[in-house]
Amino acid sequence: MAATGRAALDDSQFAAILQSDVIQELRPAMTSREFLRQAAPGASRVGQFVLYGDPGPATAPADDITDISSTAMADSNVQVTAAEVGWRIDVSDFAKAITIQGGGLIGDAAAMVARCVAEKWEADLAALMDDFSNVTTTSATLTPVDLLAAYSALEQRDIPGPYVGYVHPKQSGELRAEIATTTASYAVGRDGDLVRPFTDSGFFGTYMGLPIWQTSLTVTTSGLIGGAVFSSKNALGFYEVWGPRIETQRDASLRSLEIVGTQAYGLVEISDTRGQTLKSVA
Repeated sequence: MAATGRAALDDSQFAAILQSDVIQELRPAMTSREFLRQAAPGASRVGQFVLYGDPGPATAPADDITDISSTAMADSNVQVTAAEVGWRIDVSDFAKAITIQGGGLIGDAAAMVARCVAEKWEADLAALMDDFSNVTTTSATLTPVDLLAAYSALEQRDIPGPYVGYVHPKQSGELRAEIATTTASYAVGRDGDLVRPFTDSGFFGTYMGLPIWQTSLTVTTSGLIGGAVFSSKNALGFYEVWGPRIETQRDASLRSLEIVGTQAYGLVEISDTRGQTLKSVA
């Protein structure tokens, strides 16, 4: 007796049912601009931040008829030069016509270009974290004590808050594990929410008043990950000629749509003393 099974009707079956809702590519978490100082835009590719010098404390006059001595003000500056970055994807008419995404392929490509430009910004920002001259280096994994030591180092240099932490997910994961296993009532209660997994926003949580951001784009040098704790809006800054933008251009001879993402900016360490690099084993 001949039975009709799947193999007998191969030519009547789809090879696969394609899903038009495609899962996005994996990328490092993006953080924020909220802790950066922005230079005012203008007709130059260079932005300049100005810092006042400390003239010192007041002094006592020799007596009640002696003039109080005059001290001149002093300032310094840090400059940052903006440069262009960009990414482009060309989607052919043929690809658009024969893929399951159809017209949605253009939207997917545009969103991917935008993420590429955003990742470049984050990579440039992360590269600044291990540039601070003052460094707290852990003996192995990152603990809350290490984090607070970096925090305290800023306080001892009279750096005003608020502060912000910027670390690698391995560092924040070690911090989370320490908090989850400690018996300290402070960690278990007030900061117990740090045990939860992070989302793609890059915000890890707040520990003892310190907001902490995380991304895998932080630099690893000589086997050490370089995160940082620094003064918000005073340690790091940026100058932006234009922000992220996505544009399209039809190329008739190529029969495609060009999707171009660009941004023009520069990131800079404004004040070295206002930051503390936080290193731990990679």
